[in-house]
Amino acid sequence: MPAQLRKQHIRENSYGTVKIYPGRVQPVHIKKKKKKNPLLAFVRFLFCCAFLSVFCYVIAPVLYTDYFEPLILNHILNRKIHADMSRYVSVHLDYLHNSWLFGRNLLVPAQKSSKELVSIVKSGELTTTKSMLEDLFKKYPNMHPSVYVWEYSSAKEVNINADESFSAASIIKLPVLFELFRKIDRSGKLGTNETSLSKKLLYNDINRTSGSGQLQYMPLNRKLSVDYLAKIMITQSDNSATNMLIEEAGGMAAVNSSMRSLGLDEIKLQNRLPDLEGTNKITARQIATLLYNLDNPRFLSQKSKITIKEYMANVENRRLLQAGLPPEAILIHKTGDIGKMLGDAGVVYAQNGRKYIVVILVKRPHNDYSARDMIQEASRIIYKNINSGIDVM
Repeated sequence: MPAQLRKQHIRENSYGTVKIYPGRVQPVHIKKKKKKNPLLAFVRFLFCCAFLSVFCYVIAPVLYTDYFEPLILNHILNRKIHADMSRYVSVHLDYLHNSWLFGRNLLVPAQKSSKELVSIVKSGELTTTKSMLEDLFKKYPNMHPSVYVWEYSSAKEVNINADESFSAASIIKLPVLFELFRKIDRSGKLGTNETSLSKKLLYNDINRTSGSGQLQYMPLNRKLSVDYLAKIMITQSDNSATNMLIEEAGGMAAVNSSMRSLGLDEIKLQNRLPDLEGTNKITARQIATLLYNLDNPRFLSQKSKITIKEYMANVENRRLLQAGLPPEAILIHKTGDIGKMLGDAGVVYAQNGRKYIVVILVKRPHNDYSARDMIQEASRIIYKNINSGIDVM
C-alpha cells in the first residue's frame, strides 16, 4: 500500500471504533455449534434434581432451624429464639471434654485435690501376690482385668491396670452414696436439715426404672426416707432408689463436680441407672481412694461412716469377692454387673487383724460368667497371702 493511502487510512480511522493495521489482519474463523448430547443433558438434569432434593430435605431445614430462624426472624419479629452455636464453634469438646454439666460437655481447668481427701501412699509392692494374680489372669485370655489392692499395716499395693478407665456399672453407687452423706454432714453443720436420713422423698413414675432392685415393683406416689433409699441402693443395688438419691445429692453435675474437686476426675456419672451402655466411668485406684477415706474424719462424720459401713456390710450379692473369702473374714463392699463389665470393690478385715482395700474390675465378653470365677479366685489368692503374711512384712 502506498504511503499516502496508508496515512489516509489511518487518519480516517483514528476516530472510528475499529482500527485496521496493515499486515496484522487475521482471518475470521466462524465456529460451528456443537450438537447437544441428549444423554449428557439428562445426566445433568438428574444431578440438579438430586442436589435440589438434598438441599430441600437436609440442608435447608438445618439452615432454617439453626441460622435463619434464630438469627434473622428473631431480630425481625422480636421473637425469643436462641441460637445454639456451641456445637459448631467448639466441636472439639466431643472428644476433649473433662467435665459434664446439664447435658453439655465442658473443658474446665484441672482441679487440685481437696484437703478433705487423703491420698493413698504406698511403701512398696505386694510382689508375690501380684505375680500370682498375673498368672491367674493368663488363664482367662478373654478377660481384661483392673486390680488395686492396698494393705494397711505395710502400705504395700498391687497395681494391675489400676488407672485405666472402666465402665462403672453399679459401683458408681459408691460415689453417689459418699456425696449424699457429705451433703447430709454439711446440712447438719449448718443446722439447715436440707438433707437428712429422715427426710422423705416422693417415689413416682419419673423415678421408677428397670434393672436391679425391688422398688420398681412397689406402689407409686408414696414417700420414702433417705435412709431407706440409701440402704436398698447399696444392699439390693436398687436403680430406682439410686436415681432418686442422685437428685437429692444435687444431680449428676453436682456429683461430678464434687469428685473433680476431690481430685477423682476419672469418676464420671454421665447417665441415670441402669447404665447398660457403660457410660459411667471409674478407675480401680480412685474407687479405692474413696474407700480409704471412709475413716477420714475430715471427709465423713463418725455417724456417716458407721451408717455407710452398715449398708456395705449387708450387700446381698455375695458371689464375687465374698465367695473367695473364708467365713471368718468380714467384707464391706459394693458390686457392679453389666454385660461388658463385672466388678467388686470393698474393704476386707482378715482373721489375723489385718485389713486391706481391694477393687477388681473385669472387662469381659457379654455376660461371660468366667469373669465371676476369676474374681473369686483372685479374692482367694489376695486373702490367703495377706492373712499368712506373704509380702506384708
